[in-house]
Amino acid sequence: MKIVSPLIALLLLAAMPGQAWARDAAALRACMAANLPSKSFKQDIELVQSGPDGTVQRLVGTWYWRRENDRQSGMLRLSSPADLAGAAYLFISRNSQENIYMYMPAVGRVRHVVGATMAQSLFGSGLSAFDLKFLLSGLHGGKLARIGTTTDNGRPAETWRYIPPADPDILYDRLDLTVDDAWCLPMKVDLYGGVPWKTLVLDATSIQKESGRWTASRATLTDLRQQTTTKIQTSHDVIDASLPDQIFNPGQFYRAR
Repeated sequence: MKIVSPLIALLLLAAMPGQAWARDAAALRACMAANLPSKSFKQDIELVQSGPDGTVQRLVGTWYWRRENDRQSGMLRLSSPADLAGAAYLFISRNSQENIYMYMPAVGRVRHVVGATMAQSLFGSGLSAFDLKFLLSGLHGGKLARIGTTTDNGRPAETWRYIPPADPDILYDRLDLTVDDAWCLPMKVDLYGGVPWKTLVLDATSIQKESGRWTASRATLTDLRQQTTTKIQTSHDVIDASLPDQIFNPGQFYRAR
């Protein structure tokens, strides 16, 4: 079975494959959008976080994503560990407005995630609600600038910098991306919040081509402040199938099946 990961394509802002692309911001944004599924995906996801004290947290769940005109939605529901089974997270972006919702079985209600809580680790995964909001938004607004050329894993690559728009809810002040020339995939993303904060690295050995798109199934997120490392693994992808509206409904997403 070929392992293909639309989630990591989203997280890594994947680009149009298999061709030389114009070195300007508009072309790079077009590349990012072109490597995503046309409508939706569903996939299994495993997150394994290792802490500086040797503790390991393993989360298993299912990730759903759908795009409809000006609306983009993602929902993560956990099945393991037992004490978090049924916990769910919903991200909705529409007309450049983002909303995030979280459901914890122990509390028994949906919470609208805002403010400082957006920076907290999501279910102990190493990913925060803000990470997903920021990365899944596709770098809307703000400015992209090409820095220069480099190599990554011995392959030709380019470096880019993204400066987000002024927004009190944006906690990062810039992203630096290393984009592979041939795959047109950001192999590394450095996130800064005054100082180096997090680094997301694509596992080059997991890259495969499916339906004309390059994508990957493994990545590693390192939190430089908390000194944690999160391994991300996805599998069993279902692309562009019809997904129930309930999955992306703020009042029903945690009950959807």
